[in-house]
Amino acid sequence: MAHPRATHDNTGGKLNKYELTAILNPDLSESDVAKLVQELKNLLTAAGATEFRPERIERRALAYLTRKFREGYYVFLDFAGPPSLPAVMQTELKHRQEILRLAFLRLPETEVTTETPAPTAQTPAAVDQAPEVSGG
Repeated sequence: MAHPRATHDNTGGKLNKYELTAILNPDLSESDVAKLVQELKNLLTAAGATEFRPERIERRALAYLTRKFREGYYVFLDFAGPPSLPAVMQTELKHRQEILRLAFLRLPETEVTTETPAPTAQTPAAVDQAPEVSGG
């Protein structure tokens, strides 16, 4: 039986946008973290991922003890990929000792705009006026 990655063709199948969050072993050196991030990107590319955005890497405390570690390297990778990619990658990476946690988040199709609507003439007045209470 063919490996699941071999079933993906690059002929126009639908790609979803994802964010991969990986928590890496805090005992790794910074150069080992960089090598592992590049290896993750290579595996994702082999599985059909495209359109990578620059990764973010942060060392921070974990919310709870994970495999006896209190902190880890958080790696965030945004990319586009086929719907089967998260399951394939979970299977491929679940036994890696240097990866403490791995999660894929499917991002919305359209990005949310950060623009706020211009205030209207009625908006400030409606906020400033409170109903009067009669004291009688």
